[in-house]
Amino acid sequence: MSFEILDKDLAGRIGRLRTRSGVIETPALFPVINPVKQVVPLSDIADIGFNQVITNAYLLKRHYGDLVREVGVHKLLNWDKPIMTDSGAYQLLMYGRVEVSPDEILKYEIDIGTDIGVILDIPTQWGRPKEAVVLEVEETLRRARAALTKARIWDPEHRMLIVGPVQGGDKLDILSYSATKMSELNFDIYAIGSPTTLLEEYEFSTIMRMIAVVKEKLPPGKPVHLFGAGHPLILPFAVAMGIDLFDSASYVLYARDDRLILRDRTVRLSEVKVDKIPCNCPVCRKYTVKELMSMNKAERERLLAIHNLYVLWEEIQEIKARIKEGTLWEYLEEKAGGDARVKSALLALRRGLRALLKVIPDESGRVRALHITSVESLHRPEVIRHVERLLNNYEPPQGCVVMVLPGELLDRPYIRDSLVYWLIDQLSTSNLLGKVHVVINNPVLGPIPYEISEIYPLSQHEYPEPTPNHMRSLSHYLLRKYLSKLRNRGFTDIIIIVKESRGKIMNELVNLGFRGVTVLEAGSRQELYSLMPWVIKEVSGIQCGNQM
Repeated sequence: MSFEILDKDLAGRIGRLRTRSGVIETPALFPVINPVKQVVPLSDIADIGFNQVITNAYLLKRHYGDLVREVGVHKLLNWDKPIMTDSGAYQLLMYGRVEVSPDEILKYEIDIGTDIGVILDIPTQWGRPKEAVVLEVEETLRRARAALTKARIWDPEHRMLIVGPVQGGDKLDILSYSATKMSELNFDIYAIGSPTTLLEEYEFSTIMRMIAVVKEKLPPGKPVHLFGAGHPLILPFAVAMGIDLFDSASYVLYARDDRLILRDRTVRLSEVKVDKIPCNCPVCRKYTVKELMSMNKAERERLLAIHNLYVLWEEIQEIKARIKEGTLWEYLEEKAGGDARVKSALLALRRGLRALLKVIPDESGRVRALHITSVESLHRPEVIRHVERLLNNYEPPQGCVVMVLPGELLDRPYIRDSLVYWLIDQLSTSNLLGKVHVVINNPVLGPIPYEISEIYPLSQHEYPEPTPNHMRSLSHYLLRKYLSKLRNRGFTDIIIIVKESRGKIMNELVNLGFRGVTVLEAGSRQELYSLMPWVIKEVSGIQCGNQM
């Protein structure tokens, strides 16, 4: 098995997964194929752009038996691209039993030429007692170990990639245990099982927490599959958390119920109030809503399923483009802007990404600006990483005077701003630079020491102006924390210049135990310039070494 990661953004990645029937570029979605009755011909699925499908080995065995062994699953389906097969676990979840053993179905998957085979695990049913889930997870782990042992005998050339499902559902402690134990087994692909109920109820935030728990435990170099996820509302969030592969029958299940998948919602065909569906796929370009409604059920189902597949394919392409551009976070904020349930997913995702910082790429080599547009933007990994470095790793210069300048009145990067450049030159000429630490207070990112102001993203970001007060909360918090850090390092005096009076906030800042505190106001860049000679004179009169 070869999985090559080509590009990253957040915890999401674009990769190449090599199978014996071809390469799958991730993130990728496997449309679910019913081997007995397929609504959309596989030739149409290929024409839409899908390079891989998933079908059910258990149903193949029940309906076609040894015929599939003789001709192979690719010839039976007339599909020469990668095929993934489920083992009957979904039927086990739905009906409580399957008429096949784990060994039988694994051997069958190998014999029929499956490219990616899933072991027969025990899916976690929602609402099951915790004690029962623990026993089922242990049984899944036992089957996983046995499957790897048997596969080495039945498939010595390792032609079939094997998927190890992680179970436990929303019982996160059990899920974490399952992921830890499964990570000790060398599966080609790992999967997160049983989110179907949550997906149906749009419980996206719980899914985000599940993904975070599992991803923290699994080997970072292996691809991860999320079973049953097939809606544009959840796909980018799951990818951002590190999911590489998906499968779904949503395209046909929704079509069967006359429902249309759109990029930001699902609607019933009868509820569309315009003549044409707001979509540019071949179905929507050709037919009006009225024409679709007047068709017989079978034809309408086929056409709506094709439409749904186009929307899913386009969503995957959009996600890939966002990863390459480095704008996946911005895309998530766009998605979350109009749906409270999706906003909950974003809130859960920002917490989950904290645990995954070690696998999220350092963005210091990027030149693209961050767009800080909301409070949620301040929780993106680049900002979290900056905060941790500033408060825990950065060693400020020696001195006794902190000079805080208003970032709103300066150009970025601050170290190249003409006023800052002039100020540093004057302090140096006057032999004062050794006792002054110049800090620029950015409206959204807080204190930025001028020496490090070129480091990403301290210069490479945009924010709305004037900046709303609710977006300044992180800035005020960090300024207080940073000034406390400086006070503990021996700084005794602060000179703070603000753009406009912020009495209560400034009072909080000055009550930090400093010997001398000066708060000045500059409403414009010109006023800031005019204050500088006085500030330099004030600094020259401060004596270091008389700490309190």
